[in-house]
Amino acid sequence: MEHMNAKGNVSKQWAGRLEAFLPDFLSEHPALSPAASRVSLILHGSTCMDIDDEWSDLDLWLLMSEEDLARFDAASPTRFVEFTCDGKVGHMNAVATTQFRQQVERCHMDTIWQLRRSKVIVGGAEGTEAIVALARKPMPAETREALFMWHYTEMRGEHRAMDNPIERKDPVAVLLSLPKAVAHALRAAMVLDGEPYPYDKWLYRAAAQTPTGTRIEPLVQRVIDALSCGALSLGGPEREHPIGRELRAIRAVLIDAARAGGLDRPWLDKWWLHMDQARSAFDKARWV
Repeated sequence: MEHMNAKGNVSKQWAGRLEAFLPDFLSEHPALSPAASRVSLILHGSTCMDIDDEWSDLDLWLLMSEEDLARFDAASPTRFVEFTCDGKVGHMNAVATTQFRQQVERCHMDTIWQLRRSKVIVGGAEGTEAIVALARKPMPAETREALFMWHYTEMRGEHRAMDNPIERKDPVAVLLSLPKAVAHALRAAMVLDGEPYPYDKWLYRAAAQTPTGTRIEPLVQRVIDALSCGALSLGGPEREHPIGRELRAIRAVLIDAARAGGLDRPWLDKWWLHMDQARSAFDKARWV
């Protein structure tokens, strides 16, 4: 198989190959052929990030009406459909178009993030283009604040949970909270910049491409460097601990960026008083 790795060309070239491959695949697949003319296939994942290596595959969302999905379920033991195109393994995940739109409307961040980079290969399902267009709209201001508030307060909570374990020299307790604190910080940075975020595998890479995430990136790297030097096993005092210092620096960046971005709120300082409010705002957040 030809190895395509020129930046900007990977998704385009694979989209072309899939456009040639998929019609016959759909028409010949026993469970998909009855709805072949009414389904949509959207390429997403690493291919749409111009990544094509021995570990990547071809990820497709398979959209269809609820009626066609019910018929597909009756004919197939799974909604996960595998295939091979020009020597590269791929798979489709079947979902009802209405359910997929609801994921976007209800702020499923990874879906929105991936749809912004996706390519519609087959567009037979009604409403496909409207869903992609919806995901590519700017993040609403109230959604930005709700999501930032939630991830910021969660980051502060996980950071606080490490204080006593650091003093007690309890590396397992620190280990359990540290990645959650970093992940919430990266998500907070992205939504503060008005960007949805991907799932964890791509989170650091994606955050590093946003203004606030760029400021946090070297601090996260210093956390990694501290871990490689054995910081996890160090005891207190907490305020002198290398992990604690970097997390406070990350916190300071988020506070500064939030205030500069018009979110100078009481919960930036007294976050523990607003955790229920943050959870409620997160649960109610909508993309439209």
